[in-house]
Amino acid sequence: MTSSSPLPPAGAGEKLICIGNSITRHAPNADLGWYGDYGMAASTGENDYAHRLSAKLGSFLNVPVALQVLSLVNMERSPAAFDAGAALEGLDAENALAVIRLGENVPDESLYEAYIAAYGRLIDALRQKGAGRIFAVGNFWQRDDLDALTADLAKEKGIPFVSLKACQGETFQAIGQFAHAGVAAHPSDAGMAAIADTILFAMCKAGVVRGAVPCPVPEDEPKYSGCRVTVDGREATCLVARVSAIPFNTVWPGHQRPLSQTETAPFVSFICFGETELCVETEKDPQKVVIRPLSKEIVPHIEDKRIRFKIPGPGQYSLEINGRSGNLHIFADPLSLDPAAYTATRRFEPGVHRLKERIRLKSGESLYIAPGAVVYGELEATDADNVRVFGGGILDGSGAERNTADCDMQTEGLVHFTRCTNVRMEGITLRDSCMWTATAINCRNVEYRNVKVIGMWRYNSDGFDFVNSANVHVTDCFLRTFDDTVVLKGLCLGDRTVEKQNVENCLIERCVLWCDWGGAMEVGAETVCDEYVNVAWKNCDIIRTDQGAMRLHCGDRAYVHNVSYEDIRVEYAAGDPESRYQHSDDLVYDPGNVPAHDPVLRFSLDCGMWSPDNIPGQIRDVTVQNIRVYLEEGVPAPALSFTGWDAGHTIERVRIVDYRVNGTPTMPEVHMNTYVSDVTVKIG
Repeated sequence: MTSSSPLPPAGAGEKLICIGNSITRHAPNADLGWYGDYGMAASTGENDYAHRLSAKLGSFLNVPVALQVLSLVNMERSPAAFDAGAALEGLDAENALAVIRLGENVPDESLYEAYIAAYGRLIDALRQKGAGRIFAVGNFWQRDDLDALTADLAKEKGIPFVSLKACQGETFQAIGQFAHAGVAAHPSDAGMAAIADTILFAMCKAGVVRGAVPCPVPEDEPKYSGCRVTVDGREATCLVARVSAIPFNTVWPGHQRPLSQTETAPFVSFICFGETELCVETEKDPQKVVIRPLSKEIVPHIEDKRIRFKIPGPGQYSLEINGRSGNLHIFADPLSLDPAAYTATRRFEPGVHRLKERIRLKSGESLYIAPGAVVYGELEATDADNVRVFGGGILDGSGAERNTADCDMQTEGLVHFTRCTNVRMEGITLRDSCMWTATAINCRNVEYRNVKVIGMWRYNSDGFDFVNSANVHVTDCFLRTFDDTVVLKGLCLGDRTVEKQNVENCLIERCVLWCDWGGAMEVGAETVCDEYVNVAWKNCDIIRTDQGAMRLHCGDRAYVHNVSYEDIRVEYAAGDPESRYQHSDDLVYDPGNVPAHDPVLRFSLDCGMWSPDNIPGQIRDVTVQNIRVYLEEGVPAPALSFTGWDAGHTIERVRIVDYRVNGTPTMPEVHMNTYVSDVTVKIG
């Protein structure tokens, strides 16, 4: 299919050239049932890939982008006769970004050699006209052999090749939208958006976009007014999360926690491509400023009420001014532009969405929450395979009240996966759950990546609870919770028993954990299964902890073994008060002047209220290495605690290697009873 394309003049700002065939632009043709003058099968000009790419690139660069579109179908059909210089005549290519997206109309393999030669002449001609960065883009209709030749040419010419393999297939085509089969084979709006995002991702990877990009925020979503934040000079709006103000808890099942024990805190989200400068203007008088994790060694520069600092790249950070109260949570996300976003089963665009019922995903279904979308509702999947929850938006559970009569971890809470296989959750922010936040019961092959958990202020608002689940991977996540943060449990739920499945093959790594109550890295207390095995915690920062940073609490019959903690950093801040239980509603929180300094390690065996089988277990073969403890001035050094149950239920073979406090190899104080043996500590 052919079309001619006049070249509009480039305006001020960046310039983008899109060179292609009918997918890039096709003139009206009544015989085909096509009446547009833009990328074929798009619903409007703004929805074709060239215009989408131009608009989104302008948003990322924060400057206007002038788009020029050129159709070169003749290069595909008659490559030997193609005159690149003549084809580009009149094109304003000086310092422009150029995208070449061709190939579908090359008739057969007999013309491949001539086509690739013509492609090379086109690249050379663009460079002669002063083009800046050039990107070679693969085929939308599957032609792997031609894509391979194009990729080889791109490598030879020193330009990026962008594969569209993830955008291929009928789900991205306009099938059923047009009577003519040729038109319908073109990209739908979803296909056009997927192509644009794939190219933009490649541009960002190549360094076209360097500064941070603030995430959009819905106009009618409450904003935090106590500070102003800019990232690489661009203003980034802060949203609000309710958090616990004091470590004051009540015994399960608890009830709806009073707001008097909470406060509000800001959080800000943006896309980060590398080192990023933040400037925070605060209403406070900044006497002491701390940026966590301390292991990042970020140095703030204070100018009156303005604080400047640089973060090294994507990750999660906490800016604390004169203590922890009202801290700024910073979520610097890596770029994620996934074509699957446009074919998700449920998709929420930017804006506020208030749901009347829970989202229920079935096998093969997915939920996408776009950056700038806030979804008030809850999610579940039961007996489902291959489910996915992703995006850069927020899932908020604040509309659910705590059921005080019969709290049920299988029905209450923000996210529930029950008896599911192949579960992925990534990119989104989870805010304000009435109970446990994200629960996986009897699941296998579960992956959470770059999930942010914030606003967990209610009683028992654990973070991630993996209950009798196996093959778990948690990476690059942030969790601030009021109760255990990342938890591996085994439960017996009456007639809905889940005790048959062992907890095995679990890896939690590169996470930032803030525990307002309970254990940051928690096994138990419920351990109703035969075995916990192959559990690893690696390269994590615990920036706040309460009742044990690394807590292995075997409260029932499980044999817990082959557990490792490696490269874990634990921070203890002056001014963090001791936790207390609230045994009656009229009891007032009074921690005294004792700073919180609970154990770095707390391993224990017991049988009590969390032991439905009432059979003690065993702990064997635990490796703890490269532990770094950060103590602020005035905070006493925390101990290590090990408590066995009896002579037949013991803790044995615990190896601790390279333990340092404030950078210095230090022998920790170790507490253990007579039912613990073979614990060795090597400090250096």
